[in-house]
Amino acid sequence: MTHSTADANRRLVLDLFAWFAAGDIDAAFALLHPEFVSHNPRVAHDPSATSGAQAFADFFRTPAGAALLAAGTDIRRVIADDELVAVHNRIGLPSGDLAAVDIFRVRDGLVAEHWDVVQPVPEQPANPHGMF
Repeated sequence: MTHSTADANRRLVLDLFAWFAAGDIDAAFALLHPEFVSHNPRVAHDPSATSGAQAFADFFRTPAGAALLAAGTDIRRVIADDELVAVHNRIGLPSGDLAAVDIFRVRDGLVAEHWDVVQPVPEQPANPHGMF
């Protein structure tokens, strides 16, 4: 893929984050590929009943998903390489901040796959390096 393709994929993923930040789940849903798959174990998905894209959008209509949307995301880094885009971000929940890396695979100009790694930001880290 060309550099411009990686840039377009980066913009697509940032648009997805922007729509979620604005609380517009339908606009975010429109950026998901019809064969979208989420690897997040908190996203309930029965492939015989609904698409992965619908399950992902429905998650954000649950209390847990709504809490994530309300918390907001502070994007610190974005890495785009070929069809993959990784976003290192901080989520500010009332119960404590989380550090997250979301990884997306883009296909046909839409977000086709999602993985994430999430961990709490400790109040007393064991080193001075920080998570961001």
